[in-house]
Amino acid sequence: MDKFEQIFNHFLTCVTTLQEALNVSFGEALTETFDNLETGKIKVEMGAPDQATVAKLSKLYAGLDYDNLSHKMKVQVFTYLTLKAINDDGRDANQMPTPPIISTVVALLMQKLLPNKKLEVVDPALGTGNLLYSVINQLKAENHSRDNYQLVGIDNDEEMLNLADIAAHLNNLKIDLYCQDALTPWMVEAADAVVSDLPIGYYPVDENAKNFATKSLKGHSLAHLLFVEQIIKNLKPGGWSFLIVPKSILAGKGGADFMPWLSEKVYLKAIVELPDNLFKNKFNEKSILVFQNHGENAVSSEVLLTKLDSLKQQEALIKFNVKLNEWYTKINH
Repeated sequence: MDKFEQIFNHFLTCVTTLQEALNVSFGEALTETFDNLETGKIKVEMGAPDQATVAKLSKLYAGLDYDNLSHKMKVQVFTYLTLKAINDDGRDANQMPTPPIISTVVALLMQKLLPNKKLEVVDPALGTGNLLYSVINQLKAENHSRDNYQLVGIDNDEEMLNLADIAAHLNNLKIDLYCQDALTPWMVEAADAVVSDLPIGYYPVDENAKNFATKSLKGHSLAHLLFVEQIIKNLKPGGWSFLIVPKSILAGKGGADFMPWLSEKVYLKAIVELPDNLFKNKFNEKSILVFQNHGENAVSSEVLLTKLDSLKQQEALIKFNVKLNEWYTKINH
């Protein structure tokens, strides 16, 4: 058994021991385990966990030697345990973390297009924070660790936000978190940039959907379309959006209705089709959609249209970066 597997299994024992003692979901036990380890104190409320469990956990925690584990190891273990929490607790597929390779493509686009100044970056469908944190870490690494980003996360699931809070702490990132339906008015200022892997499916609150131009005329409206509209409403003039969206809304029948509307509202900048082999079936296929809000020196330009080859090979990223650089040079001369 390798070192990572050994440490992962030790953490897993800590989480399941607490889960059984408190009779809570895996996700809640995971949040509390990392809280305990970060504060160096086992939280006891109304006699739970009991003294025997506290003694057992103390021994388990001591065996972890948490303070001497590397930052990378803590983040890695927490990420895998979060995946387990989403699976074990029967969570929605929309709450699965975004694959890291997609974060790299988004980071390349942001690095090229965003101004090098202090920016408020919002993810209105934060989930566990995987996409946002991965992107920001890559941008910071490219910028000599300089932190230009004021982060905001919105989600309507408190348990997901608790996991996102722990993940931010482990990644040494500061973020303001808001628990709300992101399709109601945001409690934050307009964003310089939005980064999000949009939830796919139907939005159940028909009364609120009536406030959107992208609502369905019959039945429930599509949440991902409403999200795009809500994001545009909450972007600063000239603000940028980097969204992972269903491929179906950009082409075919879905695109025939949506794309003309979108093209009137914002300047389309890039559509990057993700490799088919990233998704289990055709209906799950996604693309990265990049647009800029009108105003603040924003202008129309040629749109970068490309499809990525299999992201299992490094060459695909290199080829994409070359295309991105060529396109960027062309639109800026």
